[in-house]
Amino acid sequence: LHKYVLSLREEECLEETVFYSSLLPPDMQVSLLSHVLSDVDEDLRAQCVQFALQHNVPIEDVTMRIYKKIISESSPSNNDIISVANISDTDARLVGAVSWLLLTETQRSAALREANRLIRRFLGARKHAPACAVFEMIPTDTIEVIHREWSKEFQSTPLPADDANAVREYLCLQAYLDTHQAYNDWCSHSANRPSTPKYSVDKITFSEQVAQEEKKKSYEMSLQRWEQNLTVQTQLTRDKMLNVLLFIDGGWLVDEVEGTDLERVDQLEALRRQCIPATTALLVNVLRESGQDQAVVELCDYIASEQYQLYKLFNQQQLKDLLEKVYDSSIKCECDPLQFNEAEQNETSPS
Repeated sequence: LHKYVLSLREEECLEETVFYSSLLPPDMQVSLLSHVLSDVDEDLRAQCVQFALQHNVPIEDVTMRIYKKIISESSPSNNDIISVANISDTDARLVGAVSWLLLTETQRSAALREANRLIRRFLGARKHAPACAVFEMIPTDTIEVIHREWSKEFQSTPLPADDANAVREYLCLQAYLDTHQAYNDWCSHSANRPSTPKYSVDKITFSEQVAQEEKKKSYEMSLQRWEQNLTVQTQLTRDKMLNVLLFIDGGWLVDEVEGTDLERVDQLEALRRQCIPATTALLVNVLRESGQDQAVVELCDYIASEQYQLYKLFNQQQLKDLLEKVYDSSIKCECDPLQFNEAEQNETSPS
């Protein structure tokens, strides 16, 4: 029967392949189907899932086995080709593997946990392009689907800890990736300031003078639009970065409930120590470049605040670099960089 199934797959008889596999013991079904279906074209995978469901094949075990096989076999190579999207062949295979876990809604919670795991892996290696690619694969209704699937069996009972933490982590990662996109947009817009036109200093005719005045007027209007758009982009970037630094209910990538995956906890802490100081440095750059030195000094209050305890995520050199920039900004806006915001002190002091 095993050989017959293999022959059916070679003939691309997908329904028959699944049907005859279903006649084998469950563990052999998973092993065989994860082997013969792993190279099925993406547009035929949903059809294979339907065949599996019709014949009571444990398709979620099959797709998870395929996913893990791809992950385990995808190791970086010196011959990796980097695509236009700045993603290597190996990373592209890792990203594509997630699609196997998105074929059934009942597997969505597992898909989210694995997608989060891959994003953590990419961000830890400072690979933002593949991290974004994985995130974009996650359907936008994922949180809703997870809650709906859970409530079918457990009604209003809260999600289990690992699922609840995965949902929160997804929102944290979304906030961080949004921040990087906003910063890249800000950099792009800042670099595209309209060029100052060259005006003739020689004696010119009346018609040339009119044309020069029109050119000057057009430049001034373009400059005004650029400045307005830069102000909007600066505020958007600032808000998104603060959203990461001051993430609600305990902080960015901090679980609200204790989970069971200790390796994940260590990865989250490592990412916090990597990304929070980096985000702070980018925010300081944005604020200083846009002349918001007072906001730089105020940012120092957040970093030093016992409410957020962000200073614990900085090493000595990072704190030194930050304080030097805060000091420079404090001189420009003539304020004391060591004076905490009085209102914040009142908020964080015990009543």
